[in-house]
Amino acid sequence: MTIVNTWTHEFSYYPNIKHINRNKTQTTTVFQPIVANKIRLLINNQYGKIPLEIKSIKIIVNEESYDIKFNNNSSFSIASKQCQWSDWLPVHIADNSYFKIEIRSFNHNIHTLGSTISNNIINCDNYFDGETSFFFGVSAIQTDTDALVNKVAFFGDSLTNQGRYTATLAKEMSKENTVTANYGLSGNRLLHKGNSDSKWSNSFGPAGIDRFQKMIDEFTPNTIVLLEGTNDLMQPGAGTPISELPTVDEFINGLKKIEHMCQSNNIKLICLTIPPFQDAKIDGRETWNPDKENLRTKINDYILSLTNTIDLATFVCDDSQKKLSPEFDCGDHAHFSEEGGKVIAQFLNNSINGEYINY
Repeated sequence: MTIVNTWTHEFSYYPNIKHINRNKTQTTTVFQPIVANKIRLLINNQYGKIPLEIKSIKIIVNEESYDIKFNNNSSFSIASKQCQWSDWLPVHIADNSYFKIEIRSFNHNIHTLGSTISNNIINCDNYFDGETSFFFGVSAIQTDTDALVNKVAFFGDSLTNQGRYTATLAKEMSKENTVTANYGLSGNRLLHKGNSDSKWSNSFGPAGIDRFQKMIDEFTPNTIVLLEGTNDLMQPGAGTPISELPTVDEFINGLKKIEHMCQSNNIKLICLTIPPFQDAKIDGRETWNPDKENLRTKINDYILSLTNTIDLATFVCDDSQKKLSPEFDCGDHAHFSEEGGKVIAQFLNNSINGEYINY
């Protein structure tokens, strides 16, 4: 038997979100891609300054409720800066099904959080900021299996984190006995940690090159789908020092570090080209200029030279090659729409299966 993560979501530090747990209860609905006969949960207090006090966690499967325990206790606490796996729970969960996790906690201010827009993989009833929902507590689910399971990690920024293409693609991949993990962080950059006057700056996380090995160690993927670089270009001069705008060589060197980590761990790397972002704004400030567009084009030329690249940028751009096509634009000229994400997921699924590589 092999222990495998059936659901994993990157958490980050959100000190600006207050009173996320006003009702002292959070219910999330999670997609289960493969059959489970027992599970355990990773309880995450990675950025907490005080213990995360858990009154109870219950799993609800087909209207039946089961207690999750830690060290055989139904009520427990997770220390500051810690992540801990629960005890194993014997429970049958069918593949390609959903179950609920109900958490009762004493904490009002919880700053170790996950976020998403799509509800195809995880849906939460707790806290919303616009279209984005935030959730606490459980950041991974494990089971054991005797089946051969493929593991695919999606790594990147908000384009990955929001789930508009990754969630649809993850459900499609689950039909082929594949589990996925979402390691997207909104605001994340490949080369620099969060450094902005945005109220969300702390949640942008460490540089992608600095959190990449942690992802490999945690999830041990067979394949990584990488989409990162948009914020490296957009943010400088729009709330982030313009001095942090990378040169082509600096960005390529960062990608080479990613390539090396994948090669060292025998992981297949699928790079996606950086989509266009002309007309996008950050807090009302312009993010695009011709020099940044020139950087994006040259970086994408390098990405296209790599094995297994998928030219997402060409697929989603309009005729100018500088803007997202309306079909894919959610309206802010940087992020994907819900329907556009579904089209992208189908395109990527076809590409990964060898139909449109280097489209």
